[in-house]
Amino acid sequence: MSTRLYVRAKVRLQELLDRREAGQGTLEYLGVVVIVAILVVAAVTAFNSFNLGEKITTQLDKIGNAG
Repeated sequence: MSTRLYVRAKVRLQELLDRREAGQGTLEYLGVVVIVAILVVAAVTAFNSFNLGEKITTQLDKIGNAG
């Protein structure tokens, strides 16, 4: 009888652990999405704040006109 109880408890514990780990993938995916969003906002802010787009275009025009 005690062996059955032990096995049932062990199976139940493993089921709980499996269920908890299944939700972890969702949290990792959400974390990646948040980090990508932060990086995109930072890149857009950098291009707008420092006029990087204009500077890059100017340098490309210089390269194109040199040849």
